[in-house]
Amino acid sequence: MKKTAIAALIAASVATASTANAGVAEELAAMKSRIAQLESQLAAQQATIAKQETSKSSGGFADNVTVTGTAEFLANHVEEEGGNSKSDIALDTFELGIEAAINENVTLSSLIEYDNDAEKLDVTEAFAVIGAEDSNLSLTVGKAPIPFAVINGSAWTDPLTDDAFDITEGMAMVSWSNDSLALDAYTFNGAESGDSIDTVGLNAELAVGEGVVLGAGYLSDTAEQNNLPAGDAWRVNGLFETGALALSAEYIAVNAENTSIDPSFLHLNADYTTNIFGEEGTVYLGYSETDDGQNVTDLAEERIALGVERSFGENASVVAEYVREESYANEETDTLNLVLVTEF
Repeated sequence: MKKTAIAALIAASVATASTANAGVAEELAAMKSRIAQLESQLAAQQATIAKQETSKSSGGFADNVTVTGTAEFLANHVEEEGGNSKSDIALDTFELGIEAAINENVTLSSLIEYDNDAEKLDVTEAFAVIGAEDSNLSLTVGKAPIPFAVINGSAWTDPLTDDAFDITEGMAMVSWSNDSLALDAYTFNGAESGDSIDTVGLNAELAVGEGVVLGAGYLSDTAEQNNLPAGDAWRVNGLFETGALALSAEYIAVNAENTSIDPSFLHLNADYTTNIFGEEGTVYLGYSETDDGQNVTDLAEERIALGVERSFGENASVVAEYVREESYANEETDTLNLVLVTEF
């Protein structure tokens, strides 16, 4: 009887152990399946992160493209010689600038402007700058402003030097610069009716001391540019800054080839940055004049611009400006400008 009980007990123990071993085996199998599932999910997540990092490093639209804009709203009153007057409220400027970093060596820039006369948008600039970020050397190709006249100063109304030499053409320019010296050499098709690249320009700018910059430029031909006579032109300019005060000067002379009229242009400017009614602002005075410039399209003999620009919150400012012009016929024109300038 005892043997039978012992045998039954052993059999029961063996059955219980077998059942327990089967449960452990099932749990181990389930754990292995869960581990494999987790490993698969982790691999998928790592692949997604690697793809995102690759996309970021190669550059997406949001990372590599910058869009900026300017809109200027003008209200003015003009008093002409003889008592004639006129006034207007208008959208004076609307520009969209687009810059795209194509890769580490190429940057594309373009400017879209609203043409008030034609009431349409025009692509006025589109050019590429080629050069590594850590290089002092770069190449600019495309439709770009010709960098001859140097505009210094905060005046909202451009000086007469810009009226005469505001030139945008298809060009190629090689530039080199370091901490104190900048050099440019460029070429473009200067004659509007021509069919060949025939004009060469040079620029140099040197920082000679703290707050002092001197510059010079040369243009081999001014023919058919804003009705300027055929001939070469040269420029000298300087900038002096100390504290809140900035003084600048520019002189341009044209050596005409087939006429005794040699136009010249002078621009002087003074800016003073100060607090205006609790906001940062600038008070400015600009003076420009021409000599032998009566044949240049719509060019005055003298222009004075006196004004103040005050911040109007972030990315906005208000300009109040008085401008007096005197023509070669000794006719004077007085203009009051009130401008809201916005940037985004």
